[in-house]
Amino acid sequence: MPAAFLQGMLGASSLALGASLGVFWQPSRAISATIMAFGSGTLLSAIAFEITKKAFERLEGGSWILGFSILLIGFMIGGALFMFLTSYVDQRGGFLRNQASRRRYLFEHRQEGATEVLDRISHIELLKPLQPSETEAIAPLLKPIFAQAGDILCREGSPGDALYLIVEGEAEVVKGRKVMTTLGPGEAFGEMSLLTGEPRSATVMARTPMELYKLKQDHFDNVMTWSPRMAWALSRALARRLQTTTESRVAAEHNLDRWRQQMLESVEMDLLLNENPTILTNFAKSSAPLAILVGTLIDNVPESVVIGMNSEAALSWSFLLAVFISNFPEALSSATGMKQAGTRPSQILALWLGVVVLSGICATAGGFLASSTPELVIALAQAVSGGAILAMLASTMMPEAYELGGGSVAFSTILGFLTSFFISSFFGHA
Repeated sequence: MPAAFLQGMLGASSLALGASLGVFWQPSRAISATIMAFGSGTLLSAIAFEITKKAFERLEGGSWILGFSILLIGFMIGGALFMFLTSYVDQRGGFLRNQASRRRYLFEHRQEGATEVLDRISHIELLKPLQPSETEAIAPLLKPIFAQAGDILCREGSPGDALYLIVEGEAEVVKGRKVMTTLGPGEAFGEMSLLTGEPRSATVMARTPMELYKLKQDHFDNVMTWSPRMAWALSRALARRLQTTTESRVAAEHNLDRWRQQMLESVEMDLLLNENPTILTNFAKSSAPLAILVGTLIDNVPESVVIGMNSEAALSWSFLLAVFISNFPEALSSATGMKQAGTRPSQILALWLGVVVLSGICATAGGFLASSTPELVIALAQAVSGGAILAMLASTMMPEAYELGGGSVAFSTILGFLTSFFISSFFGHA
C-alpha cells in the first residue's frame, strides 16, 4: 500500500503548488482558462481510457449488457453523489474552493430577499433595457431612501457619490435659482457626475414625500463593467439630460458616442466576487475552512481512489498527469478566493497540504479495496468514481474555462485530451 499512498500524494501535490502560487499571484484570465481547459481534456481522456475502459474490461467474463448496465449505474450514482455533496458543503462555505462555485453561490445569495425590491423598481425607465438576471444582480446593491418635501437629495457643485432611482414622489431639478425640470416615479438622477467624474451640475430637491433607491458609486462602477445594457441606458439618459440642460444636441450626441465606447470597452463579466466581499469574509471566519476541505476532498477522493485501485498494476502516467494538471487551477483559484476573504496565508497552505496527505490516504483505501474485493465491485467502484469526476468536469472546470477564455479553450481541451491519450497509448504498449 505504500505505492498507492505515494501515487495519491503525487497526483494531489499540484494542489499545494497551486495554493502556494495563489497566495502571492493572481493569474490572468487567459492563463487560468488555458490550464483549466487542458486539465479538462486530460481528465476526459483519462475517464475514457483509464477508468471506463478498464472497468469494462474487468467485466469481460459477463455479458455486454451486464457490463454496460454496471457502468451506467455506477456513473449515475457517482454523478448524483457528487452533486448532492457539493450542494451540501457549498451552503456551509465550501463554495470558496473554486471560482465557479463562488460565482454560482454569490449570484444565488444575492437573489434572496430581492423579490420585493424587484417589484418596486420594475417601472424604473433606466432598468427596463436590462435582462432579468441583470436586474436581479443589481437589486441587492440598492439602498432604500426616504425623503420629505424640501429635503435636498444632492447639491449643485458637490461631488457625485450615488445614482438615485425614484420609486414614488416628485423632485425638482434646480440650477442656480431656476427650476429646470421635475422628476417623477420611474426616473433617475445623479448619473451625470458619476459618468463624467465632474461635480453635480444641479441641485435636486424633494417636491413631495419621496421613496427612492440609492446605488453607491463603487457598486455603480461595478455594474458598469458587467452590464453593457446598463451602460447603454445610462449613456442615453445622460445624452437626453445634456440636451435639455447645458449642451447642444450635437455636443450631446458626440459625448454619447464617446462615453458609450468607453463603457463598452471596459465591460468584463467576472466581477461578481467584488460586489459583496462581506459574504466571503463572514464565511472565512466561520465554517468555511472545514467546508472547503470537505468540498475539495469530494472533488479529489474519486481521483485518488482510482489511483489507488491501479497502484499495484503498471503506474498509469496519463491518469496521474490528468489529476495533477486538473488539481492545479482549482487550488490556485481557491487560494486566491480565500485570500480575498481574509484567510491567513499560513492557514491556506496548511489546508491544502492536509488535502494532499488525505488524498494519499484515500488512494491507500482504493488500493486496499482493489486487493480484497471481487472484480464486479471494483468495476462498480471505478464507475462511481468516473461519474463523480465527470460531474465535476461538467459543473465546474469546463464551464469556468469557457467563461474565462471563450471559444479558444476548445483547442486547449483538445490538446489536453490528445496528450493524455498519447501518454496512455505509449505506456500501455511499452
